[in-house]
Amino acid sequence: PCQGEGGMILFFIVVFIVNVIEAIAGFGSISIGVPILSIFMGAEDSIAILTVTSLLMLLIMFVTQFKKINWKEFLIILACILPIMPFGYMLFAKLRYSEWALRLIIGVLVTLVSGREIIRMLRKKEEKPMSKVGMYIALGVGSVIQGMLTMGAPLINIYALNRLRDKSTFRATMVTVWLATNVITTVYRALVMDVYTKPILRNIAYALPLVVVAFVIGNYLHHKISNEKFSNFVYIIQFTAGLISIAGGIGALI
Repeated sequence: PCQGEGGMILFFIVVFIVNVIEAIAGFGSISIGVPILSIFMGAEDSIAILTVTSLLMLLIMFVTQFKKINWKEFLIILACILPIMPFGYMLFAKLRYSEWALRLIIGVLVTLVSGREIIRMLRKKEEKPMSKVGMYIALGVGSVIQGMLTMGAPLINIYALNRLRDKSTFRATMVTVWLATNVITTVYRALVMDVYTKPILRNIAYALPLVVVAFVIGNYLHHKISNEKFSNFVYIIQFTAGLISIAGGIGALI
């Protein structure tokens, strides 16, 4: 994990910014942060660190936004995700030491999903609801990615955004989903895969105070940004991070 003063400063900057985004949107800290952090920390360490730091952010938002949760949609989404996540765990176990493969998978996933939304935004066409089959396929594939990389949000959100139109209800409900799935995944990685080494735990401890500050700033901005603008903002950043991850994966392969 991060070595040297410059590396730690960059680590703090990335963790702070992606957690501000998480506080604004209810997702994004992992799908945006991992492609960037993996450049100098590796994909597995980046996923391990951001999964845990996001838990604090998710817990804060869960407590403060509890009344806005749509419990019916939460239970439907969770019931769809949990049975499929173990397939993601198995895939991660097979690929955890193939750095180039992890970066390419992360980059392609994030770039394709966010690129689709950016194209739709630029065309300025009236959004057509996705078919139920399409939504559930996205939900299923997203569940595998959630288990594998804790980055299923871009796909799972395709379903969620069609069901939860209000930005505050969407944020509160999906925060609860990520809180549940990330706790399960963190326990699995800690007890079964022995991912959390002392250097990783030290970096997590350094990052936690930043998460609290990021929540205060991000929660303020959440109420200042419209539904459309906040979605577009996140997708543009995700697209850029995805391209960075693809470039890093190709570089690692070469």
